[in-house]
Amino acid sequence: MNAKSDVHWGRSPEEDDGTVLSAMLYAEERGDYSVLKGFMSDFGSRLRNSQDKEVATAYGELEVRSAKSFEYEAKHGRHSLMKWDHPVNVEWVKLGLIKLTPEDRQAFENRNRPPVTV
Repeated sequence: MNAKSDVHWGRSPEEDDGTVLSAMLYAEERGDYSVLKGFMSDFGSRLRNSQDKEVATAYGELEVRSAKSFEYEAKHGRHSLMKWDHPVNVEWVKLGLIKLTPEDRQAFENRNRPPVTV
């Protein structure tokens, strides 16, 4: 059951917890801490108390790891830790799934500029 949309996906709550945790870890891998923060706000309590102890433990570790990243982005701005050259981020920017501010666009272009040949 997805509590946010009330849609049952045919998995147990423990499997759903693992899926949600996987999405969070993927956001962390991509450096998308604004998405991660939203996931944590929506699902953190549930994962912290998950009956799947591996999920609960991994979520606790993610909370500890991400705390400094949230502090950094609060000081330096949203997407300041985004890995603009991550293949999925590149694709999602091209598809318009990640909306860019002018600063984001500049960072994206700087990270994905073709090498200069001489």
